[in-house]
Amino acid sequence: MPDASRFPHDHSSRLVDVKNLGVNYGETTALEGANFHLCPKEFVAIIGPNGAGKSTLLKAMLGLVAYKGEITFSSVLQPNPWQQIAYVPQARALDWAFPVTVWDVVMMARVKRIGWLRRPSAVDRDVVNQALERANLLDLRNRPIGALSGGQRQRALLARMIARESSLLFLDEPFNGVDSTSQEKMLQLLEAERESGKAILMVTHDLESARLWCSHILLVNQTVIASGKPETVYTAENITRTFSRGVL
Repeated sequence: MPDASRFPHDHSSRLVDVKNLGVNYGETTALEGANFHLCPKEFVAIIGPNGAGKSTLLKAMLGLVAYKGEITFSSVLQPNPWQQIAYVPQARALDWAFPVTVWDVVMMARVKRIGWLRRPSAVDRDVVNQALERANLLDLRNRPIGALSGGQRQRALLARMIARESSLLFLDEPFNGVDSTSQEKMLQLLEAERESGKAILMVTHDLESARLWCSHILLVNQTVIASGKPETVYTAENITRTFSRGVL
């Protein structure tokens, strides 16, 4: 578990500002009036009930769904801020039967740097090897991704995220189907990324792990109910507002 005193207090250098964010799916409102910001070395958990708009918030920031409001990226992420985001989607959204090895999956993180028709350089191979080693998967690099356990698959996705060398890390429920030991290893990896200066935004249902590991919490139910450090956000009133509020 990280030492809370290491979390930064200077928020003068924001990477992302989200103002009055709203998303509609047809006539259904998924998200409205959401406001928050993301700074370097912040590990932010997005928490709320099912259907509350948590994944929609991530997808809007990734440019995957149409939205209203403003999402402003820092000049340090320009000219193409979306290239600076590494995204780990929900495991159920992926085809684990696709015939690729663990090495192939992690090397996919380097494609935009390498180009589709070029071979990986020694630097690319070294970055992938280091990411696999950090995820404790180097010995399994030649195994088909579909042959791994749930926890190993998720660690492979984290290795791919690390190999991308991005400033922003977005994860959508990375602990689903993962045992407590694997979850602990994954949190340690994420904490190391945060300490290196990355900003992390993660959807999770695990309130206790978020309290222990994350620097900030976003309570979401169709909007941002509360945001801030766990000790200020985790109040009976905020939790009640978040989980008792009607989900559209």
